[in-house]
Amino acid sequence: MYSGFYKELIGIAFSFPLKDGYLGMNFHFLRMKYPLLILLVALASCKTSRPITNPEPAARLLPEVPTSQINIPVKIYMKSLLTVMDSTTSKEFTNEQWPDYTESSCDFRYKYRFLRSPFTFSCVNNNVVIGFRGSYQIAGSKRVCGFDKPVSPWVGGSCGFGTEPLRKVDITIRSLLEFAPNHQLRTTTRLEASKAIDKCSVTILQTDITPQIMDSITASVNSYCTVFDQFVQAINNNSLLTNWRAGGSRVMPVSSYGFLNLNPILWRIGRFNTNKDTLLFSVGFSGTPQFSSDSLRLVKKSPLPPLSTTAPTGGISTYLNTVYDYTFFNKLLNDSLRNKPFEVEGRTFVIKDIKIGGTNEGKISVDVAFTGNRSGVLHLSGTPKLDSINQVISMPDINFSIDTKDMLVNIGKALFRKKILKELKNQSVLDLAALIQKNRAQIEARFNQPLNEWMRTQGKLYDIRLIGLLPQKEYVQVQAFIKADLSLVASPPASLLKGF
Repeated sequence: MYSGFYKELIGIAFSFPLKDGYLGMNFHFLRMKYPLLILLVALASCKTSRPITNPEPAARLLPEVPTSQINIPVKIYMKSLLTVMDSTTSKEFTNEQWPDYTESSCDFRYKYRFLRSPFTFSCVNNNVVIGFRGSYQIAGSKRVCGFDKPVSPWVGGSCGFGTEPLRKVDITIRSLLEFAPNHQLRTTTRLEASKAIDKCSVTILQTDITPQIMDSITASVNSYCTVFDQFVQAINNNSLLTNWRAGGSRVMPVSSYGFLNLNPILWRIGRFNTNKDTLLFSVGFSGTPQFSSDSLRLVKKSPLPPLSTTAPTGGISTYLNTVYDYTFFNKLLNDSLRNKPFEVEGRTFVIKDIKIGGTNEGKISVDVAFTGNRSGVLHLSGTPKLDSINQVISMPDINFSIDTKDMLVNIGKALFRKKILKELKNQSVLDLAALIQKNRAQIEARFNQPLNEWMRTQGKLYDIRLIGLLPQKEYVQVQAFIKADLSLVASPPASLLKGF
């Protein structure tokens, strides 16, 4: 990618005369330590000091990219959350006056105690089934009343008291999960079935009172169903989710690289299923992601788009439109290189300033001001051309100039100009495919990393390529295509449910 002509070019600017035609400084060190500078040098174009008499052409734009599709499978290990749900729900249900009787009328009284086992939890296509085994004891009494006054003593019967074992029944509760377009989750929870393992029948004065007592037990179980629906509603009303729903289109910082707005058109969520204590589903969206060095470029007032329950398919197939202001590059390079001394053939030079600019004609320029053994400004410029098929950026019209009062540098500039220009035009090529392949491991590592203490991503990169490159007067526009798989794995702690 880089050969001796770069050494000669920098040698003319910083350390003329050259030794055997080659720069004495360790150019490989510069290339490895400051690859962005070398890339910008390779993308440079001519800079003129003549006044512009023609009006600046209007800024051009690259064609709009297709809509992106991002679908992410989610795997949540639910063991700790299920433990919290189980521990916060009553394990014992009794009549209100337990262990005394509850008199529902003058002629009838009853008491019961119902103990449940730990929950079992499963979900198939948004249908949640919660099951447990209940052990219960019931007792009831009847008497004769006249004018709402007792006229006989209580006569009673029971199951599960004394030496009798508690009776057993299997309880099944079903809850249907439904997602509304406004991004809220609704649940409808009810007692579906109770299957008696040990039947109990209490008959007093030729009246079977078992159904009356079991209705009371059923009412207690139904109260849990209500609690479950209230729990889900509490999640809907959580401040984080409420703010997210109200926020609409959102600008997010991406480390120190810039800002991202997903610009979603439609959100999707798939059906929920479980495998043992693991919850499985997928989330996705369609949209036009925008990336920029300036967050204000990405701010939009668009509301949050509706939620669709169609099953997301495939992985990530996204087109990214990126806009980077030259001021961002200038700050990045100057923060890294300004006032840094370099030794060349025993001479010292210092980079004082780097300035990157462009034109609406698609040209880009880099000015490097330097002092030390030699002083001046090196101008590098040209029009980058992207071969999107072969993933190569070339610079057929690359050029350079040096502004300096140093006589030796000016002599060297004149002597070597034709040779260096020929080398620049022949070799000013950046092989993107090779560069990406070389750095594939580092790129793919970004797909496999923790997000916090209990959440991480897993993924694989299949393809990444540039599909558009256009320098403008104030910024450079780059369009890229990324194809990958990405999944989210979470093991939320029990503390996450505090406050619900």
